[in-house]
Amino acid sequence: MSFLLLLIALAAVLAVAVWLFLLRQGDAEFMFLTDSRAEFTLQEITQDKAVFVSQVPFVNRGTQDGTLVDVFPRHLLPVEYFDSVNVAAKITIASQPRKDDYWEAVIIESGKGDAVILTVILTAKNGDIVSSLSEMVDMPIDIVYQVVARCNWYLHKSRLVMRAEEIAAAMAEVSAKGGVAK
Repeated sequence: MSFLLLLIALAAVLAVAVWLFLLRQGDAEFMFLTDSRAEFTLQEITQDKAVFVSQVPFVNRGTQDGTLVDVFPRHLLPVEYFDSVNVAAKITIASQPRKDDYWEAVIIESGKGDAVILTVILTAKNGDIVSSLSEMVDMPIDIVYQVVARCNWYLHKSRLVMRAEEIAAAMAEVSAKGGVAK
């Protein structure tokens, strides 16, 4: 009987030791550093469309490698809030940019990171982007990402704001240069 109790105690100690070892191993922990993002700059402008670009760094602060399986932007500009433009947004990794709007899963080592290029396309509903953006408002944008690591996969999001001042400054520069060619 004492041998059986000793065997059970050893199994319990072994189970606790394995559990503590696994707990200490940690996991991947991704963070998009939206407060450290670059200013949105005007990349392209036509009579009816303006394309703005920003870079947003991210890092895996966890203790294990992890995979960003899917990353996409979700702009939050309903017509009740601002009705002058249609918005489209896309995202790609800065170190391996793609032109096809496809996010290719990427493994990020522990303690390392990269940046994403966030592109926002604003198309004027009235055909004149300069006048449409004259009273643009701040636009929240969520970066939604799916992580696969040691734990079960999960979705997370980080929010940034495309500020009206950034858009106004770019539009003022366009106006100072004589506007958009027709």
